[in-house]
Amino acid sequence: MLARLLGLSFAYGLGFTLIKSLFPSPVILMVLYGGQTSEGNLTTLSLVYMASGIIGGLVGGMIFGLALLGRKALQTGLGGGAPRVPRSAAGLSMGLGLGLSLGMAAVISIISTVLTVGAYQFGLLPSGGVLDPLTLIRSSNFSPGTPLLVLWTFARDLLPAMLAGLFLAPLGGNYLLRLYYANRPAPQDNLSEQGYLYEE
Repeated sequence: MLARLLGLSFAYGLGFTLIKSLFPSPVILMVLYGGQTSEGNLTTLSLVYMASGIIGGLVGGMIFGLALLGRKALQTGLGGGAPRVPRSAAGLSMGLGLGLSLGMAAVISIISTVLTVGAYQFGLLPSGGVLDPLTLIRSSNFSPGTPLLVLWTFARDLLPAMLAGLFLAPLGGNYLLRLYYANRPAPQDNLSEQGYLYEE
């Protein structure tokens, strides 16, 4: 189960990275052209942004998935098959699966933003450029604006993350649902016959 969760986390991280490369600038094109600008070396900048998305996907996806499993499910072991899902959840399965997919993407975006800010903070990327979130935050001339700029820094990654979560919901929504029900009392029926979920 952990291996599959890790693979799903990588898929979300990769999808988020590909979409994020278009926000706020075409990072993929930077890799192709390279060169030195006010933002630093474009190839380095691109690789750091992409790495933050992939690592954010791996770390955020695992955190979100293990949080769905919960302590009880972890104590009983992860080697067994996925739990069954109650038939009463049929009407909510698609919406809940989409919500879980978007939630996982949101966690990934938060971790990716923290990694990006850390890259500027610790000098991996040169500060003072347009893409540097710390420059934007420090430029605030009044204290109430600072929290808003911090929120905007995280919101910049939230849009591509939500798009990734939406596009990948058919792939990951069902599996996240099964992790969600792993931390709840075992029901007597499942949705496999209706095509919503399946058992391994």
